[in-house]
Amino acid sequence: MKDRFGREINYLRISVTDRCNFRCLYCLPPEGITLLPSSEILSYEEILEIVKTTIRLGITKFRITGGEPLVRKDVISLLQEMIGLSGMEKVSLTTNGYFLDEFAQDLSRIGLNSINIGLNSFNEDNFETITGVDGLKAVRKGLQHLLELGFNNLKINTVLLKGYNEEEISNFAQLTLEHPIAIRFIEYMPCGNWETNLDSIVKGDEIIKQITENVGELIKIEDKLGSGPAQYYRLPNARGRIGFIMPVSQPFCADCNRIRLTADGHLKSCLLSEEEIDLKPILREMRDEREKRKELEELIKKAILMKPFSHSHKRNGIMSRIGG
Repeated sequence: MKDRFGREINYLRISVTDRCNFRCLYCLPPEGITLLPSSEILSYEEILEIVKTTIRLGITKFRITGGEPLVRKDVISLLQEMIGLSGMEKVSLTTNGYFLDEFAQDLSRIGLNSINIGLNSFNEDNFETITGVDGLKAVRKGLQHLLELGFNNLKINTVLLKGYNEEEISNFAQLTLEHPIAIRFIEYMPCGNWETNLDSIVKGDEIIKQITENVGELIKIEDKLGSGPAQYYRLPNARGRIGFIMPVSQPFCADCNRIRLTADGHLKSCLLSEEEIDLKPILREMRDEREKRKELEELIKKAILMKPFSHSHKRNGIMSRIGG
């Protein structure tokens, strides 16, 4: 599938729930949000119908997100079934890491392509300030468990927030010297709950400068790694790698290859676009299966053709439902 600008769309991010046990200050307001009724959230059968349809259209890379996907019952079964589908190329998971220790054995067993862990601080107090939860020990325990099991494609996503965690950049980078993991520094996009301005964002050049001055030379990795926009580097003799995702200072819209499915069944062609298509009515109406699948295909094609050339910085929707 190609959009009207000639970009190949081969990657679908799926939010399976709007529930999350964290209250990250840049994502959710302290008082929380009104959660979707369970009847409005897509069932696993409905999600699999969409996945199978998108595979027929040429989308072969998928990521399960939330909210926090591991709070949804039997999500391992969904992941396993997706991995076994004909035509499937990659299935990955994004998690806040709190429940990783509990699920580490299953996640290692089923054949996931990668696990991305959102982790913004290794300081316990700072972690709790950012997430609203005293959960750093649980995240670190789960991360260590996966490393011990030999899971070989772990990524730590670190959103840098000026005044909160920019002093920890070097500490994160040094982890790659000893561990075969990817640390990915992400410029915060002002699209969620947190009010900010572009001057308060920790930019990619600042991050690179701090690592170079305090840890060591960054050697660029020329090979394309993964399906996303990260630019990867390696410190000399490091076991892991360091990635930079810079949607503010170096927008990557021209190469965007993804669409998103919200927890309640809306297909979004762009994270920050207000335009979306509700797939749930087709999935839930009684009709001929062949007719339903054909109509579902047409709506997915329509969503891809609605994809804008570039995003704005306008806040749009609740990030825990979109899967960010």
